[in-house]
Amino acid sequence: MSTYLWDPFAALGRMDREFDEIVRSAWGARRPALAGRAAPAEVAVPSADVAADGDDVLISLELPGVDVENDVVVEIDRGRLVVRGTRGGEREQDRAGRVHRERWSGSFRREFRLPERADASRISAGYERGVLTVRIAGAAVEPKATRIAITAAAAESTSSE
Repeated sequence: MSTYLWDPFAALGRMDREFDEIVRSAWGARRPALAGRAAPAEVAVPSADVAADGDDVLISLELPGVDVENDVVVEIDRGRLVVRGTRGGEREQDRAGRVHRERWSGSFRREFRLPERADASRISAGYERGVLTVRIAGAAVEPKATRIAITAAAAESTSSE
């Protein structure tokens, strides 16, 4: 009879690796697949919140440290609001004589389907404290049903004279 040490976290580790593989295949690799090859651009997906504010819809994306004036584009393409751009940065901290550096860069893209009643001229965007907020004015208003009156066609006289 052989015995082995059962690790209850082994299955969780395997699930974590499989989930990472699914995300990498859907959004792109974060590391080069083979050593010596050029690294693909990192794909970052910023967090987003979509909320109604009265008659408007607000889309808030977390983009800390991004130069939104030069590196971010907000556009409408085929009925979709597209927010895309690049980010790059470097952080350095000196802790008790040790230097900690962190660098990151990559491109990102988020798309949101716009309601048919959204008017491109009433969409605005602002950036404050690392959050890009896009306001779609009037997009949360429910379309109202309109009753169309039916008129009877004028009856032609078909008298034979």
